[in-house]
Amino acid sequence: MTTQSVQGFTVIPFYFSSDSTDHHDMFLKEHSVRNFEEKKPPGKTLFVLNVPPYLTEEHMKDVFSPAGKVQSVMLQTSVNETNELCGFKIAYVVFTKRESLLKALKLERLTLLNSRNVLLGVSKWIHEYNSTVYNHEKLNEEVNNYIKQHEKEEEEKKSSEKQEVDDEGWTVVTKKGRNPGLSRKESVENKLIKKNKIKSKKKELKNFYTFQLKEQKMNNIIALRKSFQESKEKVNLMKKMRNFKPF
Repeated sequence: MTTQSVQGFTVIPFYFSSDSTDHHDMFLKEHSVRNFEEKKPPGKTLFVLNVPPYLTEEHMKDVFSPAGKVQSVMLQTSVNETNELCGFKIAYVVFTKRESLLKALKLERLTLLNSRNVLLGVSKWIHEYNSTVYNHEKLNEEVNNYIKQHEKEEEEKKSSEKQEVDDEGWTVVTKKGRNPGLSRKESVENKLIKKNKIKSKKKELKNFYTFQLKEQKMNNIIALRKSFQESKEKVNLMKKMRNFKPF
């Protein structure tokens, strides 16, 4: 069987297994570029087109192993003329020796030697679907770890605050913890009580009811009469002492 050549590529049929009768054509040629690439060394890199989508890097090593030892394989998804992704891939197969590359170009057929672990058709679709479903065991483990971490943080928070309870069951605010408060000293408590009394007085409504208005007026009249009487007595006393100087 003679190999075909198309636009500089060597066309080699690929068979899924040794007993397969149908084949798929791959296009091979030596990879050569002007700029040196460490991952794609010249003279040892084979450029392959039309690689089936189900083949992985390990599968490609298996396919080209008859030519020689394969150092590495790099796969890329190919695009069509309209820059749309298509199912077939592009491969860069790097051999350890140049002789292996030249031998690969002269192979009459390419065969996947170990095709048992390749998923195709419905099995492949089932595997792809199952891979998108979240693992329940892993999810349960993550939730349990999060709950344990949260409980640990809560316990550390409680221990750091060290809250105290007085005889009446009230929580005493101390200066310890994340949000320290005022220490409950006697002087501080007196100030707070005094401050609360002042606030309560300010909040009281004065002269809200009718009887309060009447009482306020009566108190004002009594205060005026008392003041007038005191002033009158003071004037009489000054007259007796002859110290009255109106001007």
